[in-house]
Amino acid sequence: MKTAVVVCISLIFCSDLFSQPAGGGYAQSYLLRDVGARPLAMAGAYSAIANEPSCLFYNPAGLSTLSENPTFNSSYSFLEFGRTHSSLAYGQSIAENVGIGLAINNFTTGSFVGRDVNGTPTGNLTDWQFAIIGGAAYNIEFASVGIGVKYLSDALIGSGTKANGFGVDIGTKFNVMDMFTFGASVQNVLGFMTWNTDSKEYNILPYTVRTGIGMEFGMNDESYTSRSTVSGEIEEIYIPATRYVLIGLDAVLTQHENAPNIVLGIEAAVHEVLAFRGGIALAGDDMNEYKLFPMTVWGAGVSLKPREEDLGLPFKISFDYSISADYISSSRLAHHISLNLEF
Repeated sequence: MKTAVVVCISLIFCSDLFSQPAGGGYAQSYLLRDVGARPLAMAGAYSAIANEPSCLFYNPAGLSTLSENPTFNSSYSFLEFGRTHSSLAYGQSIAENVGIGLAINNFTTGSFVGRDVNGTPTGNLTDWQFAIIGGAAYNIEFASVGIGVKYLSDALIGSGTKANGFGVDIGTKFNVMDMFTFGASVQNVLGFMTWNTDSKEYNILPYTVRTGIGMEFGMNDESYTSRSTVSGEIEEIYIPATRYVLIGLDAVLTQHENAPNIVLGIEAAVHEVLAFRGGIALAGDDMNEYKLFPMTVWGAGVSLKPREEDLGLPFKISFDYSISADYISSSRLAHHISLNLEF
């Protein structure tokens, strides 16, 4: 019975992942899905940007560049056939060069009929998977390095079958001569899952390598000199742009795949309260054939960032919405929303 249940899980995962270029039927394959409305809108081109708590899902080195104010990202994906994908991430700098973060990544398959080895229905089952991620990063001038440690859980509700495991993410991020940022991470290093079945199945998780660059072109950034009231020395004061164009270009390769997906993402903040985003795979796998513009990965979205003084709130708030490819859905689309808070 338990062996048949595990087979059912595998079949479900393969069906889900057949529609997604980075799937391949691997254990805990939800970890390969992009997380968060903003990165999804940019087709996952986020490893060198990674400037929100959601960096824990892409490149933990970004934690050291966060604000000293506690910041939270929550996201929810609207998927068909009862599937749900949601996340919650927290991060902040706790010292001049140190950032920390904590996140939850949750995925459920929805209800399906379990069957024994003879094909006889045994009842409705739901597969619930989640990862709890704790991370930290350290920044030295132009470079930062980070690590994220994952506790993984998978429970086939209705059968008693479950698994636990761990994984490690390691990332780096560099500021290259104030011209662009370079990011690289390896995800699910030493990752594994152990099942409580009679045969004690043991799954090795595939690792994923992400590398990318990010470039920001400010439209209204300012800098000026001022004399310090403490030391009397001349200081250079920089005010970041509220209107800008941000470009990310990533190569994403999962173990056992023949070639990486090359994805391009763009974020255009046309006003301090409004930004538009879009992204697409420039090259990638489509039904085991490597193509230019395979249209397997793409996204688009918008962000609203109301000003604190307009809302009268003691914290910053923003809302993100995105749409992306999801080939298992009848519409071939998935919708995502995120809420971001900075206290």
